[in-house]
Amino acid sequence: MKQISLALNLVLLIAVAFLYVKVYSENEEPVIPVSRNAAAARLVYVNSDSLMDNYRLFTDLKNRMEKKSDSLDAVLNARGQALEKEVMDYQEKAASMSSGERQLREEALMRKQQALLDQRESLLEAMKNEEAALTDSIFNDLQAFLKKFNARRGYDYILGYTRGGGIMLANDSLDITRQVVEGLNKEEE
Repeated sequence: MKQISLALNLVLLIAVAFLYVKVYSENEEPVIPVSRNAAAARLVYVNSDSLMDNYRLFTDLKNRMEKKSDSLDAVLNARGQALEKEVMDYQEKAASMSSGERQLREEALMRKQQALLDQRESLLEAMKNEEAALTDSIFNDLQAFLKKFNARRGYDYILGYTRGGGIMLANDSLDITRQVVEGLNKEEE
């Protein structure tokens, strides 16, 4: 009888030790149940970087803006070099001019320099406004396309994923970038 009691106490002691270790050694946080609506939500994403790299309209507009910017830079640089040449010419001839002629010439050069700076500022502002308008246009086109795209599919959310953005990790099976790019490019044809 004493042996049975000792065996039972030993079994109980092992069971208590096992339960103690099991309960207090696990560091997992408890699983919080997801509401039925949240679990059923249909969520997908579009990789924004890939979209912009492969959307032909965006790449065409970006290339056009880069060419326009390069062209404006070339024009402004040519005008700047012409002004610089005039300044150098003035400096060579300044010694033989009267003080009145020098003053008039310096004022004219300063006006030309200010006009060049104003023109540069104006052109940069116009480029910035044109770029903003194009960006808005592309965003509006994308929104309109995604509404039509989603009408057939019924997603609850279409997120934008960007490396280094707010979404740290995305399941590749939820990536619809390829379908969106193909659809957008097909609409542009």
